Amino acid sequence: MAEAPYLDWLREHIRSQAEFEPRDPQPVLNWRNELLKELAFSAELIGLDAARGWKRDQKGNIVHETGQFFSVEAARIIGGNLREVSSWDQPIYNQQEGGVLALVARDSPTSGVEFLLQAKAEPGNIGWLQLCPTIQCTWSNLKRAHEGRMPTLAELLLAEKGVRLIYRAEHNEEGGRFWRKSNDNRILFVTDEKLIQTHQEYFYWVSLSQIKALALIDNVLSPFVKTIIAPI
Repeated sequence: MAEAPYLDWLREHIRSQAEFEPRDPQPVLNWRNELLKELAFSAELIGLDAARGWKRDQKGNIVHETGQFFSVEAARIIGGNLREVSSWDQPIYNQQEGGVLALVARDSPTSGVEFLLQAKAEPGNIGWLQLCPTIQCTWSNLKRAHEGRMPTLAELLLAEKGVRLIYRAEHNEEGGRFWRKSNDNRILFVTDEKLIQTHQEYFYWVSLSQIKALALIDNVLSPFVKTIIAPI
């Protein structure tokens, strides 16, 4: 069930500090461009059979050897008159566990309310780095199924104090590609920044007005950020 214990408070708090709020997105874009100059990241398409750690099961589905993350299966759809054709088959991602998408906010004495964006590299991004929610991970990531590091800023999800939950709601992932997956969307307001243990090289504090300006620039802002800030 959705929770919004402090959503009205945050809306009013942002309005009360609007005169201090930065509006120009250029400093954010300059920071992203500097990161791109030093970015050691690349991706290319390869055959599925060459993908390390992935295999076909007895049904022909693509699964990870740990049984975690997602699988690529097939769906048979009977659409009636709702779509262009009455029925079809298609591959679809099946991920038993959804994800966590959290945007962290704080008070700044000079800029009012700020939100922490993450410059995140994903293989399918145009331009590699996209400005994403502060925390963007699956429950498998949080359980370290990949045996790698904990997701960045995960300490704020686990904090028992010093963090105020503004709102929390489940949002359905894009249903044409994912089978019944939803994401846990949250805004967290940090009242004790000493809780932040993650190095913030790939993070940048921005205002709500700057986020809105970034949304008008091609291939820079993650659609997840737009979904999270929509209730504000």
